[in-house]
Amino acid sequence: MKRKLAAAIFCLSVLVTPAVASTATGSDDPASSPVQTASLSTAGLSSSGAEVNLRAVQYTRADGSPFTSIIALVAPSLCESPAEPEAFHYTYSASKPEESLPSCVASFDASAIDQALPVFTIADSSIDTLAAEAENGLPDVPIVVNKNVESFIKYFQTRGRKYFEKWLGRSKDYMGMLQAILKENGLPEDLSYIALIESGLNPTVRSRANAVGMWQFIKGTATRYGLRVDWWIDERMDPEKATYAAAKYFKNLYGMFDSWYLAAASYNAGEGRVGRAIRKHGTEDFWELASRKKSLHRETKEYVPKYLAAVTIAKDPESYGFENVDFGEGMKYDKVRVSQATDLRLIADAAGTSVEEIRRLNPELLRWFTPPNYPGYQVKIPAGTSEMYAENMSKVPSAKRIAFLQHKVRRGDTYSKIAKRYGTGVKQIQYLNNLKGNRLKPGTVIMIPVRASDGVAKKKGRVVAEIITNMELHQLI
Repeated sequence: MKRKLAAAIFCLSVLVTPAVASTATGSDDPASSPVQTASLSTAGLSSSGAEVNLRAVQYTRADGSPFTSIIALVAPSLCESPAEPEAFHYTYSASKPEESLPSCVASFDASAIDQALPVFTIADSSIDTLAAEAENGLPDVPIVVNKNVESFIKYFQTRGRKYFEKWLGRSKDYMGMLQAILKENGLPEDLSYIALIESGLNPTVRSRANAVGMWQFIKGTATRYGLRVDWWIDERMDPEKATYAAAKYFKNLYGMFDSWYLAAASYNAGEGRVGRAIRKHGTEDFWELASRKKSLHRETKEYVPKYLAAVTIAKDPESYGFENVDFGEGMKYDKVRVSQATDLRLIADAAGTSVEEIRRLNPELLRWFTPPNYPGYQVKIPAGTSEMYAENMSKVPSAKRIAFLQHKVRRGDTYSKIAKRYGTGVKQIQYLNNLKGNRLKPGTVIMIPVRASDGVAKKKGRVVAEIITNMELHQLI
């Protein structure tokens, strides 16, 4: 319930009437009279569209009722004089609120604010805490060093040293970007070190469980959080997009458990498994849960101390003996919009670089061209080359930005035979040609997602024509 209330507080609005819908131009400084009270749920409470500044809302709890009064310090403007707080004072009694007006207003139509008393549920968190979280983001990850954490610090300094040095070496390439995205989403920057222990900051690594990328997403979780994973592109390998997805996931996990340690454990084991362990053992303390037999898998029990050890060392590597780390030069790039599927060779030429560099900057691209049917896709090119790219690309007609192999269907041809012949897939051929069903008509010319000039295609014995295909998006839908 506490976590739901914490989310609900962000939507709280002031109770106002149509006659006084304007917002106050001034308010008292709530910091001058801080109030430590409980937060509340306002389900079913009607409200205006004017949101309240959380730091300027005071709830006073009293005996006999959940809340005696609600004082909105940012409220409808009733007084022209800024000397007095411009606020309604609602006192709840029985089934309706009774108003207490500022002295500058002699009377007011009470019927305009007549409303049944909403159900308030008291939570543990104080309004001050929630206000701070709303303004500054979620709380930082508490960094502790206990015997479990010390064990992993020692491991990274000894048996795991060569791996940790390699991970630290990649940190200059990616850590700044990861932390900026997490901060943008109101999350603690230290969550970036989850990626360090998940993948060593390797954007293309794949686990035995088919988790992919820097944040080690499985396909289902990746697509749930907005990443595209198909034959053309796997955005789990895009460090930037995958980090935005990870930020959404961490927000949800923290909302479920109200604990970064439990959120991290859930990132490793799944929120369902951690939730069942909490219910079974009756504790929401990670360290207590990890001490219980058969509560969590060993990997999950060790995940949080391993993460805390990585944070501790990475923030001060010299103090832990990592003095000669070979740091990378840092990943720098421009992003340019590509409105249609485009050959990577053409992109590289326009940016004055190599195809290998384009692939390094865009590890999510699985083919030799940018994905079709992806409006607004942005490809990364070397920093400082966007103007040259735009100028060069403007000289290339849309119809010449990609050239696919042409195949003329013969009697006996099937999708599977054609796909096998050219080393591609049935679904990809159907998608590219907007075809459905299993039958192919002899004489039909179809496109194969193979570059028309590839030597491998010539060796297949087919006529390889430089087919210029206009890849406008509406033709692929």
